[in-house]
Amino acid sequence: MTTYPRELPPTNWADINLRLELSVSQSRSGNRLTNIIETADPVWVVTLKTIPIRREAFTEVEAWWNSLRGGLRSAIFRHPAWPGPRANRDDLTPAQTVGTVAVIVNSGTVSTTGLAAGLIISRGDYVTFFNGIHHLAQVTDTSGAGTTRTIEFEPPFPPGSAFTGAAVHFANPSLYMRPVAGSFQKSGDILFQQASFELIETRLP
Repeated sequence: MTTYPRELPPTNWADINLRLELSVSQSRSGNRLTNIIETADPVWVVTLKTIPIRREAFTEVEAWWNSLRGGLRSAIFRHPAWPGPRANRDDLTPAQTVGTVAVIVNSGTVSTTGLAAGLIISRGDYVTFFNGIHHLAQVTDTSGAGTTRTIEFEPPFPPGSAFTGAAVHFANPSLYMRPVAGSFQKSGDILFQQASFELIETRLP
């Protein structure tokens, strides 16, 4: 039986565009001032496009998409091209050690413990904080050494969330996502076809 959230279909990808979309409005006022207001929480969106694949393989991707019923069911997204921190790509063993959020300094900064001493964290790396909810973030700065690190990241934790004690994953960072309705597109010819579609972050599995 298929279980949900469902993993991405096993295919090769021509493009994976993961981006953080901000809901920010800007308006000018007097005295050369600009008013900037965040109207909603940031949200991750990903656009995926397969390489040209034979029609039989395309129908498998299509069936995977249809099984999500336009967003009524969810997927779990693990970036196919980002298995772990870029400085550890030759040996991902240090990234596979799961750390713990020890202290929340503020909504976008945490102190962690239990990470592998050989883990090398760089700006731009992805990390998932998991407390039953997947919070995917991108490292903006880091300090510390050994098993204890301080990590600054975006987007910050949502207001009212409780991530003290959450697991810290640098290997195969993950996120619950749902289809963007109407985004599935088909291109190609009778022999080779490409599928493209969008997923959007969801808090609920």
